[in-house]
Amino acid sequence: MVSLEEDKILQGKGIYYHPRPEPGEKIPIQVLNFRKLFAAWSPELKKTLYFEKLPEDKENLKRAREIILLQVYDWLAGREGVIELTELEFKQFMEVYEAFLEELGEIQYIRRKKGRRTENIFELKESPYVVREVRKGPFSDKL
Repeated sequence: MVSLEEDKILQGKGIYYHPRPEPGEKIPIQVLNFRKLFAAWSPELKKTLYFEKLPEDKENLKRAREIILLQVYDWLAGREGVIELTELEFKQFMEVYEAFLEELGEIQYIRRKKGRRTENIFELKESPYVVREVRKGPFSDKL
C-alpha cells in the first residue's frame, strides 16, 4: 500500500476527499503533491486501493490501471483531496501548472462529461494583483 502521509494508508473514498465540482462550477485548488501509482477497485472492501507496484495476486481486484494521483487543497471546501488523472489529463495539467509557476494566478479544476466518461480539466486564472520586484535600498528613499 502507499502512504502519502506516514500513518494513513490511501484507500479510496474512505479516508480522502475527492473534489467533485458541479457542471459549470470551477474549484480553485492548490497543488500539494503528485505521484504515479496503480489503482484497482476492490469489490470486497468497496473501495479503490492504490499501490506503488501492482500486486501479483490480482484475482480480487477489478479495473487495475496506472494513474497519476494529484493531491490538492480545495479552497472552497477548505480541505485536502485527491484527484485521479490519466496520462492525457496529466499532460494538460502540467501545461497549466508550468504556466502557473511562471505567471502565478489561480489553478481552477473543472469536470466535464465527454460521452460516457468524465474528464478532468484545469485552467489558469490570471491574478488580479501586480507582482513587483523588490529592490534593495533605504526605506526612507522610497517614502
